Parts: sequence; structure tokens; C-alpha cells
Amino acid sequence: MLTLLWIWYRGNRYLSQKGKFRFFREIIINLFFVYILSVTYLTMEPFYFTNEFAKKGAISFDTNLFYNLTHMADGYLMYQLLYSLGNILLFLPLGIFVPYLFRHVRHVLLIVLIGFFSSLTIELTQTFFTPTRLGTVDDLFFNTLGAMMGFIGFTMVRFSYYKAIQFARKNRNA
Repeated sequence: MLTLLWIWYRGNRYLSQKGKFRFFREIIINLFFVYILSVTYLTMEPFYFTNEFAKKGAISFDTNLFYNLTHMADGYLMYQLLYSLGNILLFLPLGIFVPYLFRHVRHVLLIVLIGFFSSLTIELTQTFFTPTRLGTVDDLFFNTLGAMMGFIGFTMVRFSYYKAIQFARKNRNA
């Protein structure tokens, strides 16, 4: 359903721009949409939502940094590393897509805030509305770190790209 609405929206947007279609940017926008859908699926699945407020003592949020991580798979360091890496990789694209699509947020502090509040939204939704998920401060930390690392990667690629263009122009004019 969301995909059909998205296609309708992007089609109307294209028609209203009267020929100002930028193919590469449109691909990036659609990849960002797929990314948002994927993150929603991965963080909210199995989609059994309930009102956890109604259940006495049902709401729990792990506020001890790295406690859940170190105790979730005692003795299985590989699972703990995969959990951490998975949370970082989950938000890495956010740090790439957002500054590419929205030039006014090309600052590391803004990306950290966007990553943090996006992750906080997910964690609070898991805490208050899903009975099978647990919100943790570990996820906030690793997701925010992932967004920041994505932005750093974006900045490095962008800097290298512009330096390569300057180098090519300089050699062409010489």
C-alpha cells in the first residue's frame, strides 16, 4: 500500500516539475524510501502491536549502556559483535542518504541528532507498542554511531570526488 502511494506521489512530483527530472537523484530518493521501509520492517517485525500502557509493569526500557549487550549471549562474543555491527550497519545508510538528499543538514552534529532521534523513535515504539521487542540504550548508541559513520563516509567520498574534479580540470587547462 505504501509503495503504491509512493509511486503515485513521485509520479505527480515528476509531472509538476515539467521536465526537471534528474535520473540519479530519483534513484537515490527511491533507494532511501526502500531503506526506510526496510528499517521499519527489521525493527518492528513481527508487527503485533498492543497497548503496553494497559499492562501493569509491561513497559521496560534498558537504560544500562552495554548491559543488555554483554548479557544477551553470555559466552558468545560473536553474537554480541554481530548485534553491535548490525545496529551500526542499520543506520549507516541514514548518514549517507540524508546529507545527499538534504544539503542543509550536511553537518556531523545534525546527522548525529537525526540518527539519535530516529533511533529513539524506533526504541520508544518498540517499548510502548510491541510486546516482543525491548528498547535499549545500546541500540541508541550503535544506531547513532552508524549514522555518524555513514556521514563521515559520505563526506570522504564527496571530498575525494571534488578533489578529483579539480585535479582533472587543472590538468585539462594545463
